[in-house]
Amino acid sequence: MAETTTNRRPLKKKSRTGLIVGIVLAVLLGSAIAAMVLRDSDGEGILVETEKVQRRDITQTVYGRGTIDPETQLVISSEVSGEIVFLGAKEGDVVQKGQVLVKINPQSMLAQQSEAQAAISGAQARLASAKAGLIRQQTELARIQQLFDKNLSTRQELDNAKSQVQISEAEVDAAGFAVDQARANSRMVQESLNKTTIRAPITGTIVKLNSKVGEKVVGAIQMTGTEIMTIADLSVIEAVVDVSENDVVQVQLNDTADVEVDAIANEKFKAYVSQIANSPKKSGLGTTDQVTNFEVRVRFVNPDPRLRPGMTATATIKTATAKNVLSVPLQSVTSRDEDKEKDSIRAAEEEERSVKNVKLASKKEEKAQPMVFVKVGDSVTIRKVEYGIRDEQYYQITSGLNEGEEVISGGYKAISKDLEQGSKVRIDLEVKKKEKNEKGGKK
Repeated sequence: MAETTTNRRPLKKKSRTGLIVGIVLAVLLGSAIAAMVLRDSDGEGILVETEKVQRRDITQTVYGRGTIDPETQLVISSEVSGEIVFLGAKEGDVVQKGQVLVKINPQSMLAQQSEAQAAISGAQARLASAKAGLIRQQTELARIQQLFDKNLSTRQELDNAKSQVQISEAEVDAAGFAVDQARANSRMVQESLNKTTIRAPITGTIVKLNSKVGEKVVGAIQMTGTEIMTIADLSVIEAVVDVSENDVVQVQLNDTADVEVDAIANEKFKAYVSQIANSPKKSGLGTTDQVTNFEVRVRFVNPDPRLRPGMTATATIKTATAKNVLSVPLQSVTSRDEDKEKDSIRAAEEEERSVKNVKLASKKEEKAQPMVFVKVGDSVTIRKVEYGIRDEQYYQITSGLNEGEEVISGGYKAISKDLEQGSKVRIDLEVKKKEKNEKGGKK
């Protein structure tokens, strides 16, 4: 009985293993069948959308966001300290060059002017006295010289007389310098007095008024000075926008632009690029969100009176235009490299042999050539292409396609991953029906 029992156990284990293998195979087969059923339940092939290669005009654009800023905008500050006694304009007024804008109380300056004039008079009096003293000493020297020539005066007396003349000459020079200094001080006081009246440096509009009559201001000579008002020439208005470092290389002077202003809805204003900054504007330094932009100024062709400095604006700069060129949807072009994995493995294997080979392999991986899937019958073929500029929807195709050919335009997963050379495809009828209805509605 024991022998019989021992002989049956291996048979039981073998049967159990076979059963498990059978179950696994059945599950795999069932999954494959289910996948085929799901894939082909409505027809054969991968579900795609298509669009024909057509000719159209393509305009490449670059975007920038910023604020409106007049080309010429000046801050008016007082160069002297004092109380404002007159304001000749209010915010929003248009003023002419030379027009009186502000008057500062001149009383302290007038007092300084009187003091300066008195100082000049005193210096001139001292100069006159020094000159008279010089004449007296010169006369005395002449008299002693005659006596010395007749041996009636000593050498010491003659030398003393000469010294007195030299002293008097020095006094005259010093008095003359004092007069010059007093006159210079008077001119400085006069200039300060003139600065108590501030005139418009340009013809423009008062866009900001910070002060009122009766307020005291600090002169710019002493520190930064009080900003009384801001005047701007609103006949030349620009939008100063930030353009990313990747896009600014495409922008050139005089490129045309459309500017949208947040405060003025549903309107676009014509402009052109007037200036491109050479120095970058960096934000988020030292973080993963670091951004580098360049300031671009676009000038409005016909400034609207509603435009105000500081308004937020978005500029769409047209950097290039191609007329009547072959085009395909942006999503049709892919750079999927089927040999990328092979190249990576090959580069890794050759790493120890030659650093140069690794670099070449890396370059090969980076330069995957753009391609599209062209529908031929019920399947697709891969077509290498070259493209030029692009707009928001289409690429310009410079080589690789012919007008009228049908390219795969969707979906994204099919183009980026599923489709291969010779893949069977079928058209998404729902999309075609929707496109047809949209075209009918436009008619």
